Amino acid sequence: MTETIGERAACYLYGIAAADLRLPDELTGLAGRPVEVIPYGAVAAVVSPLDLNDPVARRNDLIAHGRVLDAVAAAGAVIPVRFGSVLEDSSALVSKVLEPGCQRYEEMLAELDGQAQFVVSVRYEEERVLSEVVAESPQIAELRARTRELPAESTYRERIRLGELVAGAVEAKRDTDARAVLAVLEPLATASRLRQGAGLDQLVDVAFLVEDGRRAAFDQAAEELAAELAGRAQVRLVGPTAPYDFVSAEG
Repeated sequence: MTETIGERAACYLYGIAAADLRLPDELTGLAGRPVEVIPYGAVAAVVSPLDLNDPVARRNDLIAHGRVLDAVAAAGAVIPVRFGSVLEDSSALVSKVLEPGCQRYEEMLAELDGQAQFVVSVRYEEERVLSEVVAESPQIAELRARTRELPAESTYRERIRLGELVAGAVEAKRDTDARAVLAVLEPLATASRLRQGAGLDQLVDVAFLVEDGRRAAFDQAAEELAAELAGRAQVRLVGPTAPYDFVSAEG
């Protein structure tokens, strides 16, 4: 197949791309090994050679996996493959992955062409949002004052109730603020996917699929959103990346 990955060499698989993809110069993957493509019809596997004696489970391997996919995504559409995907040789790669999925991959790549993923994470400034909750709810303010003035052992039930009320008020505020964030960004995206998260300070974590021609407008909208929420919440924008939240070779 190639000089680097021979007929019997194991392959580490990152993703599926178009057969005419031009990889970034000197792109390396796991263990610093060169990344290359193995074509089949109109599609190709993005791979690097692998020593089967080396376990693929280290943090550096996961970082390399994502770095390769994001570098490929900058050059063209790519379908991510889950971390740790290994084929015993290039023949197995063709027979088990490329040949049976070729038509589906070609259709998926056509849909992804000219788009990339961006992730917007918004987290509350916790003290600020708690202050808002107290100011907006006389019941919470009263309970808060009472539990502060009396010994903890005598206000156990009140503290439990206070925690429940605060959690409910923050959840309601989160729903309202999340809808406002999505109303700004969703019109600039082809698709969006809410991501699961945790913590009282999380407002929203959402992935967007954005056309190349709308990137500048999307970036500007995210910046304006960050300015609007300054002091209440922090906005973090990550991208462009491979479309991890929207497609998968296993899907």
